[in-house]
Amino acid sequence: MTRLNWMKMIALAVVPVLVAAGCAKKAEVAPESAQTAPMAEASMAEPMTAMATLTPRGDMTVSGMVMFSQEGDVVTITAHIEGAPPGMHGFHIHEVGDCSSEDFKSAGGHFNPADTVHGSPDDAERHAGDLGNIEIGEDGSAHLEISSELITLGEGANSVNGRGVILHEMADDLVSQPTGAAGSRLACGVIEAG
Repeated sequence: MTRLNWMKMIALAVVPVLVAAGCAKKAEVAPESAQTAPMAEASMAEPMTAMATLTPRGDMTVSGMVMFSQEGDVVTITAHIEGAPPGMHGFHIHEVGDCSSEDFKSAGGHFNPADTVHGSPDDAERHAGDLGNIEIGEDGSAHLEISSELITLGEGANSVNGRGVILHEMADDLVSQPTGAAGSRLACGVIEAG
């Protein structure tokens, strides 16, 4: 065999090996980038959560859960209530997470870090704790979902962690100062970070 033929044979044998080695290097790179994808996902912030369990006033049978979930600057409040008198009832975040007094006045007034006037959840100027009303059905139950950018589950003056949630006896008229004339307090819960 001539020297030229030997060189061709060697080239034909070596080229597939080099191609296979190049592919193997590319295959090694893929798993590394696949390993960085979960780290990128893990670095994305998970939503913050908190929850309050409602305790009834001594003469009431109200129970319920109020869940808070924050994504970005928006906190979504989801409430489910049972055993309450039918009709519209004021529903607010109060400044103190203390449900120890029989009338729940230990929870203080509406949560109002900006020192603004009481209003509707749709008003530009309102207490951060003004959630408006929740409508209780004839069966004594209700479900409410509302969002707010005035409160946070993080740290700072607008944090609701450790504050109270109150279900009132009557409807909030959304204008009377400073409470909306919502009457006495039927149930109280303390917001605890999840």
